[in-house]
Amino acid sequence: MPDFKLQHLITTGVREAEMIEALLNENNIEVIVRHDEFGGYSMIYMGYSAYNIEFYVVDKDYEQARELLNSLNLERDNQDDEVVEISEELDKREEGKSISSYLAQIAKIIIILYLLFNLIALIF
Repeated sequence: MPDFKLQHLITTGVREAEMIEALLNENNIEVIVRHDEFGGYSMIYMGYSAYNIEFYVVDKDYEQARELLNSLNLERDNQDDEVVEISEELDKREEGKSISSYLAQIAKIIIILYLLFNLIALIF
């Protein structure tokens, strides 16, 4: 299996994400799409997500992908320095997590399960 590194290309909303993914695919650039939170599930269930979508591309395709994005005149949400700062802030937050943050995660899981059970009920 060949070794390759992924580079974060852009973080964007749903509307721009569809356009970006189509552009990259048209130019034979493989892209990995990652939804924040449970955005992937809400895309399946409701067809829309209010959460951000991150795009990752292989190192060798990164420059070409950046040029294509620049041709779309989209503003990049995160610069590399900002990404590092945000990840450091998240690490600090994780150290002091309270019970309420765990309860919020449990609530999200319950919502997802509820949506899945309703979807199963609709199918059968």
